[in-house]
Order: sequence, then C-alpha cells, then structure tokens
Amino acid sequence: MKKKVFIMAAIVLMSGHLAQAGVSIVKNGSFENNGAISDVNTTAPQYWCSINIPVTKFAGKVDNTWKTQGSYSLTLYSKSLAKCNAGDMAVVSQDVYLTEDANQIIFDLKLSTSSGSWDKTKRSAIVMMDGTVVWDSNNWPADANSEYRNQIIDINDFNGIGDANLHVLSVAIKSKVTETVYPYKEYQTSWDFVKFNAHCGGFGYLPEDLNRDCYVDINDLGMLAGQWLETEPNYNDRYDLFIDDSNTINFYDYAVLAAGWLDNSDWRNWQADNCYEALPLDTDIDNDGVVNFQDFAILANDWMKTKTIGGCLKGDINCSGSVDYKDIAVMADEWLMTSWMYGLE
Repeated sequence: MKKKVFIMAAIVLMSGHLAQAGVSIVKNGSFENNGAISDVNTTAPQYWCSINIPVTKFAGKVDNTWKTQGSYSLTLYSKSLAKCNAGDMAVVSQDVYLTEDANQIIFDLKLSTSSGSWDKTKRSAIVMMDGTVVWDSNNWPADANSEYRNQIIDINDFNGIGDANLHVLSVAIKSKVTETVYPYKEYQTSWDFVKFNAHCGGFGYLPEDLNRDCYVDINDLGMLAGQWLETEPNYNDRYDLFIDDSNTINFYDYAVLAAGWLDNSDWRNWQADNCYEALPLDTDIDNDGVVNFQDFAILANDWMKTKTIGGCLKGDINCSGSVDYKDIAVMADEWLMTSWMYGLE
C-alpha cells in the first residue's frame, strides 16, 4: 500500500513542482547518530558530511570525553608539533535552510588544552555561515579552559534569511598565528547540542501550517479554502503548497495540506533538562517534519549522482555513496511518516 502511494506521488510530481523549502534545523547537532568516531576525516558524523581538515595540522573526533546532551560531542583540535600558518582551520559543516523560522544559532562549547591554558592569541573557535565568520571565541570576555553552554548567535540580520536555498553551517578551530616551532600542546574545541532556536520551539513551521500557530488543523483548512481557485492567493506563495502550471490553489494544494493534517511542531521545551535531540527520519530530506513530495523532489534531483570526497549528497538516504533505487525503497517505506527534532523524556 505504501509503495502504491509513493508511485502516485511520483506521477503527480511530473506535472508540477513544490514551492516549499525545508525549515531551519540542525540535524545530529548532538553528534549522537554514529557513536564514537576516532577520525572524522575517515568517517564523517551523519549530516555533517562536509569535512575540511588539513591532516598534518589538525584532527577531529567524536567521543564521550565531554558532553552536554546525550553521550557524545565533536572535538576539533590542533596537533602538537604541527606547523600552522595564520588562518589555517579545521572545519566541519552541514547544509541547512535559513527560512523565516530561523532566528538564533545556539550551541555548547568547551575550550581546553593538553597542557597550560587556552591562549586566544594562538587559536580560536569559530562558527561560520557560507564561509563567513559569524562568531569567534576571541570576541569573548572569557577565554579560559572551561565549558560555555547555550552560546547564542543572533542570525536575524544575516543576508539571505528567508530564501529557499541551502546554506552551509560550519564549526571550526582556527590558527591565529604562524608558528614554525610549536610546543607539545594541543588546543581542543568541543562542540555539542548545536541547534537553531527556530519558531515552534526548534523544528520550525510545517509548510501546511498556514496561520503559523505550530499546528495543522481546521484553521489552516479555512485559510486555504478562502483562496480556492485563486491564481494570486493574497499575493502570498504560502498558500500555494503545490505549484502547477497555472499557479492555482486547487486540489493538489488540499492534498499537501491533508498529508500534514493534525501534525504539530510545538516542542517549546527544548531547554528543559529532560529534553533530548530526537532522530529525524533520514527520508525527511528537507526537514519539514513529514516525508512527502518535497523530499522526493530532492531525491529526484540527485538521481544517480555519486558522493564526492568531503561533500554532501542529500538524496543519499541509505548513505551508500550514490542515489539509486535503494533510496527510493527506503522513502517508499516511510512515505507520509512524521518526525520531530526534540522529545521530552
């Protein structure tokens, strides 16, 4: 039965394309999905699939030495005796959306060294968006060996907020100086619980949530009904859940809303002590909380592509390195399933 529904989705997609991009979430922000990883250059943390680490100067790992949520965290560190130049970095990234539901990047961080104290004239921890530094630990009043929880970056003023494109979120350690002789000392930055403080408590608005109250219900149906057969629905693309050639609000849009009926994205308590990061469905490629046409469109766009070294391939659901019929089979099995970013124990 699920496979029949999936086939119908493919047929409908051939007659149009979907308007909605994904919502703004960070997947595997607690680095729990893979367990311990001794070398992230060899095995990238799931979803953090873009790795740029000069192996003669830096290294990265996922372990349980320090953690704030779950059992693991990501550590990037500069190697002892390594010869670093000013500007050298070890960077771990993932693709994210920055739609209107994103307002802050929040993360937990620990600065440490193998000996002595952290010297901010030598190293810094940084966060980047599309390659631009948006946060630098050297701008802190504090720079000692310690942990710093719930660090907040306000992203409301970022260029590109509200667009439908993917952006690159990166965490990194950066060398501030050129050193020809480096003492026996490692600088370590550990990252955990990286997330967006988006609307609806973290997961963001579902596409079908037309009135932006974090629920898909009769109120959203009423709003869509008020735009029936409109070709310019209140001059707002939000109502046009499924774009056909005539850009008309019709039964296709009702079908999309029906797929999300009574769903909600209301996890307002992600800061509570009993909150944990859930494991979103791999097939929910666009992170909107439901496996549907939008996800199939992304998979179709990556069809028969092969993953490059250090790169990401969003349609590769089963992490085989290529997008093929096996990925379609996984998506068919989870068709119209829903998932959430956070849960409460």
